[in-house]
Amino acid sequence: PQLRVALLVAMSSQDVNASAVVAVERVPTGPVLLGSSSAGSVVDAGCKDAKPEDQALSRAGTMISRAGTAMQRAGSNLKLQRASTLPTDNKELRHAATMPMTFDIEAERPCCCGLWKLQQMIGFFVGIVSLVALVVIRPVQTYPSANDMLGITALCACFWVFEVVPVYMTALFPVVLMPLFKITSSEIAAQAYWNWISLLVVGMFLVDIALEEVHLPRRLALKFLLKVGVVHPAALLACFMAMCWVLSMFLNSIAVTLVITPFAIGLLNAADEQVRDADAAEAVESGEVGERGSGSSNHGRRKNVKDVQKFSDGLLLGIAFSATCGGMATLTGAIPHYFLAGEANIAAHVTWSKWFVFALPVSLVSVMLAFGALCTRYVKSMKFRGITHETLEAEYNDLLNEVGTFSRDELLVGLIQITQVVLLIIRPFAISPFVTTKYDENLVNDATLACAPALLLFFLPSQVRPGQALLTWPAVHEKFDFGLLLLIGGSLAINSGFTQSGLDIAMGSAFAQLVPHLPTFVLNLAIVACVTLSVQIFSGIGIAAALLPVISSASLEAVVNPLLLLLPATIASSFAFLFPTATPSNVVVLAKSQDLARSLRFRDFFLNGLPITVVIIIVGALLTDIMGSLVFDSHSPFPKWACTAEAASCVFVQAPGVVQGQQVEAQACIVDLSSEDATMCRLWNGTMLNLTLVQRVF
Repeated sequence: PQLRVALLVAMSSQDVNASAVVAVERVPTGPVLLGSSSAGSVVDAGCKDAKPEDQALSRAGTMISRAGTAMQRAGSNLKLQRASTLPTDNKELRHAATMPMTFDIEAERPCCCGLWKLQQMIGFFVGIVSLVALVVIRPVQTYPSANDMLGITALCACFWVFEVVPVYMTALFPVVLMPLFKITSSEIAAQAYWNWISLLVVGMFLVDIALEEVHLPRRLALKFLLKVGVVHPAALLACFMAMCWVLSMFLNSIAVTLVITPFAIGLLNAADEQVRDADAAEAVESGEVGERGSGSSNHGRRKNVKDVQKFSDGLLLGIAFSATCGGMATLTGAIPHYFLAGEANIAAHVTWSKWFVFALPVSLVSVMLAFGALCTRYVKSMKFRGITHETLEAEYNDLLNEVGTFSRDELLVGLIQITQVVLLIIRPFAISPFVTTKYDENLVNDATLACAPALLLFFLPSQVRPGQALLTWPAVHEKFDFGLLLLIGGSLAINSGFTQSGLDIAMGSAFAQLVPHLPTFVLNLAIVACVTLSVQIFSGIGIAAALLPVISSASLEAVVNPLLLLLPATIASSFAFLFPTATPSNVVVLAKSQDLARSLRFRDFFLNGLPITVVIIIVGALLTDIMGSLVFDSHSPFPKWACTAEAASCVFVQAPGVVQGQQVEAQACIVDLSSEDATMCRLWNGTMLNLTLVQRVF
């Protein structure tokens, strides 16, 4: 009977790992935590000299412990990532945020001598088989090299999605394979790995690191909360989400969550102590110390503690979700946005300020949806009254002991951050028009304005560290994710390979037959839904890196404004609320939650992210359709600026007609590169024109 009770308790537990507690009367060591690595040893130690039936129960506990560990690893192998499977050290966590599967420290790795998890092995075989099959079968007859490029793209996509090797190393495959398959030269392929996008990343991340070094976000948050006083749970959730939302617009989301999450956990642990102390004082006043106390009073105290733990889950999820939402709003806020900015045919048109105006409504609606969902689930009917002013003061005193009072360093770094943002906003209308060649070509882009303020960090002396600059190279070397530059370069190299091999034309032809005949909202909804569902399961970075070049090529072949397809696809890559591994912010918060009394679980993300995801697919598609038309004129026919781009194989010709419901005098004509002399081109409606017989606009 005892064994049956132990098994039933363990099997009915809601949490597979470390949640089945069985009290054994004759075991002197007290309660046993089954499913943890120490459960079996605890029972064995207590039952060393026990009777045979106790030893049998001990062995049963050990078996359940092993089963719990196996089930935990199985869950991890299915990518149901748990907090305990991730590192907590900030240095390792920076990399684990973009490669959670690679850094899953507790997963079973039965493949390749313990190197790979099962899905990594699957990704390896699928990628290799896809490459070989496409190279051998060669489904594209018109452009032979397109088959090789398609195989390389499939290989990279599989390795990115399944994290067969670190995603940064997968990004080197194009520069290795493209020359070997005679798609392009090593020189051309290598050029994609270092360009203005790379320098934009460098400039933004240097300022991010400086802010993290001086602890300015943490000080501002505490100062704000102290001004408010006693913070109600709903207000506290709103404050943290608003702070992370704003910071993530201008800093990378990984840095924001690494700074804010430990601060929030410190407050939550202090709140837990605050509630327990208040309950203890109440027990003393009611004369229940040393007695059992009434059942209702004990239940009320337990409810107070559970309320704090419940609110802790909601607050950490709010930090993760709001950091993701904030990153949507700016061109430098999320990694997939860099891939969009690197698309050659739209790079000059998608500026930091234009993207901000376009994406801010989507970002705002997303964070409001997340706040509403979390507030409804975690704050409603909660008796926890919030964090007292004394608790906040204690946290601020800890900050003073750690970093001292507000210094000149924090002021200067804050001013540099503001300067960088202002320059990026005003560049299109206040800087670029005045820095041009004699042919009116712009000479300044966002990379210059991102790096200029960042350089000041190494010229201005530090007050806190005499003899050093505001930002030092050791700090940059420790915290800058240089692999991100390879990742962006790999995506741009694939994009270059599409053009060099003719794959852009081959893949776009099939998609081109469908795109022009769908209403714009339906097209937006289809793209947003497909990308959103994909990023929940796979890496949003990998999906964007593999998908955006294909969409860009498809828009060219369909003779459709490329922004009509690229805008919804890019912003949907950040609609990642469902799984803990869907976005770097989720990964960081999941790992840091180990410092709480109860860490976050997979179902916490899923149950809260599901309603947000369903609503944001519909609302996001509607907003991107409206804002894309207002800001970028994405509903217009294929624009002249996209046709003049270096990567575009089209010309603008004098051909009056109706394109996408609009009367035009001139329109884009896609050159048929399969012909020997490339004298034929195709209009939006499929009409073929001879370029020698029509008048070109340019």
